[in-house]
Amino acid sequence: MAVVSGIILNKLKIPTIIGYIVTGVLTAYVFHFRVEDSADLNGIAELGIVFLMFMIGLDFSFKKMSSIKQEVFLFGGLQIGLSMLTFFSICYFIFGFNFDTSIIVASAVSLSSTAIVLKHLNEINQTKTSYGVASVGILIFQDLAVIPILLMIKLLSSKNLALSDLMITTGISAVIVVILLLLPGRFLAKLILRYSAKMKTDEIFVGTVFLIVLGSAYLSQYFGFSLTLGAFLSGMIISSTPYKYQVASVLVYFRDLLLGIFFITIGMQVDIAFLVKYFAIILILVALTLFAKTLIMFIFLSFFRGAKIAMKIALSLSQIGEFSFAIFLLASQHKILNLQLDGGILKYIFGAEFFASITSTEIHQFLTLMVIFSMIATPFILDNLDKCTAFALKLMRIPQKFTKKQTEDNQEQEENPKKRIVVCGYGLVGQKIFQFFKDYDIEIFGVDSNYERVEKGIIQGDKIIYGNITDKMIFREIEIEKVTAIILCIESPVEIEKACRHIISLSRYTKIIVQTRDNALEAELKAMGLYGVINSTREIATTLSNLALEAIKEEEEKQEEKPES
Repeated sequence: MAVVSGIILNKLKIPTIIGYIVTGVLTAYVFHFRVEDSADLNGIAELGIVFLMFMIGLDFSFKKMSSIKQEVFLFGGLQIGLSMLTFFSICYFIFGFNFDTSIIVASAVSLSSTAIVLKHLNEINQTKTSYGVASVGILIFQDLAVIPILLMIKLLSSKNLALSDLMITTGISAVIVVILLLLPGRFLAKLILRYSAKMKTDEIFVGTVFLIVLGSAYLSQYFGFSLTLGAFLSGMIISSTPYKYQVASVLVYFRDLLLGIFFITIGMQVDIAFLVKYFAIILILVALTLFAKTLIMFIFLSFFRGAKIAMKIALSLSQIGEFSFAIFLLASQHKILNLQLDGGILKYIFGAEFFASITSTEIHQFLTLMVIFSMIATPFILDNLDKCTAFALKLMRIPQKFTKKQTEDNQEQEENPKKRIVVCGYGLVGQKIFQFFKDYDIEIFGVDSNYERVEKGIIQGDKIIYGNITDKMIFREIEIEKVTAIILCIESPVEIEKACRHIISLSRYTKIIVQTRDNALEAELKAMGLYGVINSTREIATTLSNLALEAIKEEEEKQEEKPES
């Protein structure tokens, strides 16, 4: 069912996340199966969020953040802060939620979908544009903000302790967790991964990664924090090791599978009868939420960017993100998500009896469906972003001169990015290639599945990562579409052929250069249209033969120069 709905929605350019949710809806409706009926399914689904936070930690980079400080800390901080303040005020003063619930709902609604937006920016190659960099910066801050939001839920759930005592206890526990994971954890993770890589068995390597992720997650839970905090920190630990990309490539399948189960369980919570009954109201609430988030971001971004670019960023991030589900789930588990309306200001308009008739279950349905429909709307907004931006600016009557405030709005920040070369195989040939390019202003890094060669390269100052090039995901992780040329200098014909097919399927523009000794493989690779195929056996034989010919010619010339006796 998930496969069929995924194919249909993919044709409509709707994210696979929605396909999983639709599968959950249909499963609950057709088979009368509710997620509440299976605690085991809920536990498996939660692992999806754990692995998602691990992957976010794995991609975390202080260097990357420092290069876009304004976008991450200023734009991201303003977006989260102003959005939370706005939605808290709406929930608390207008709808009449209690204080704790208002904070939780405001936190969840303030987040955007990293999965959908980042995937779209990468697909259309817009991550280096002004609006792309700002969008990525805000998303990074949002991902980081998830950790304090989850910690906040723990604080709100501890009503029996004084706030000062609770903060001290939480602070001490947090320091212990961070120290245990980041200090010895960094050394231990690298040591364990090195020995698992030495075994040269994928199953052992995958099992080791699972041990690190789940071990860190449950250590965090032992000290009273969420599983996701430990997973995020373990991701940060591994991100500083040369095994980062291989870890990401082997875990992405498990992450996607477990996340799929998580979103299926979300779909199981949807009441179709409720959706049909309140469909119009749900669409109105979604539209108002998208409008509010867009307006908030547009207003403060206009002070730093031109109106056009500010609107593009605001529209791109106007949806409610997938982490809102995780926040609602954790808050429900801690029994602090009280979705009973007290009316607020609206009770004077509609009457207290009207709000008293709305149950907590119905409010939960509204929130769940708002998130789902905002995510469904996102691909259509992103695919027509320029048209939506022009329409919104025209509707707001923004003068044309303000849409061109900054000349870099429609330009890439890196007009001449440094060229990148990847060398697969850090043997003798690979090392010579690195030496050759040291005098050139070209970014070069290598991939090798031999941990000893990887460590040797790192010691020599070369940028080498541990990875198996027969795994297609390793090329996704190193962003092969941004690589100018890739040189394959490995021995195995099978690995060479697999790697070439993976690269061609992922990037039409990356030039592939291959060294081989196999005549049959040479013909096959040339038929694939590679940029360069070098038969090293033939080249060596030709070079040696030419040198021999030169030696013969020199000898003949000497014979001719000798005077006749």
